[in-house]
Amino acid sequence: MLFNNSGIKQVDLEKELNLTAQQLNAISTNAIELSKDRQLGLLVGASMDIPSQGIFGYAIITSPTIGDALRLMVRYNKALLPNLDVKMLSRESRVEVRIKAPHLPDDLERFYIELLYAAIMRSGNTLIPKGRISVHVEFAYDPPYDKTPYQKLFGSKVKFNSNRSVLSFDEAGLNMSIVTANPVARDIFRKECDRLLSRDAHRGMTSERVQEVLLQSGTEFPTSKRVANQLHMSESTLQRRLAKEGYKFQQILDQVRHKLAHEYLSGTQLTINEIAALLGFSDAANFRRSFKRWSKMTPTDLRNGT
Repeated sequence: MLFNNSGIKQVDLEKELNLTAQQLNAISTNAIELSKDRQLGLLVGASMDIPSQGIFGYAIITSPTIGDALRLMVRYNKALLPNLDVKMLSRESRVEVRIKAPHLPDDLERFYIELLYAAIMRSGNTLIPKGRISVHVEFAYDPPYDKTPYQKLFGSKVKFNSNRSVLSFDEAGLNMSIVTANPVARDIFRKECDRLLSRDAHRGMTSERVQEVLLQSGTEFPTSKRVANQLHMSESTLQRRLAKEGYKFQQILDQVRHKLAHEYLSGTQLTINEIAALLGFSDAANFRRSFKRWSKMTPTDLRNGT
């Protein structure tokens, strides 16, 4: 029952499995349905102690500070939960871990979000005494019938029916040192983690893989057909997979152009005409129109800080 629709057979369980994103989705969905427990993700994440995370866990405990360990958890998340879009951002003296997975069914998205946040908290509580860092958490869905498990894990600052899902920490607290820090061991474990991530890169979301290809393309963005070839699939397969994740190729291209435009405008002295050319626009006027559509401001406004 647990492996229904995953393509995994009983004989496969006798060897090491490298689950694809689709297989992980299928197994997780089956687990949710079989358990009838909407807090299953929370329970699974809270049980994921550092040793259970293998080489990733060793990389975490040898990090110099809590902040470094958190950044590693976010970075290496793709190997554990390839279906999530996870970002780590600083905002008003707090560091936020934000999660989005709009392409997934609500129950599955909730399962993954709670699993990852709970796993982060379990690892953090192992590294430092509980209560030493201020923790806030927000969930973009209705509160459960019993909030106690959430408050026990995250503390009192738990908010439901928010417009986003975010786990945040006070920035100063993340500078706390980890007693098990070991620079030599850390470098060894990180290199191994990077190797595993590289090996498993095919497991990630198609939209993210397309974005990586576009970002690495230089000043001439490839067509969707060329991107599909680089990802070893047909153009129709690429379009179908992107649609399943809620994207179109042009939408991802615009996101990449927007990101690069922001970096060029804020970090270089390039002229508007030069930036327009770098981003593949026929002229500066087209670039200005597109940038205003993306950012609700003009390139000049951004540069002037207005």
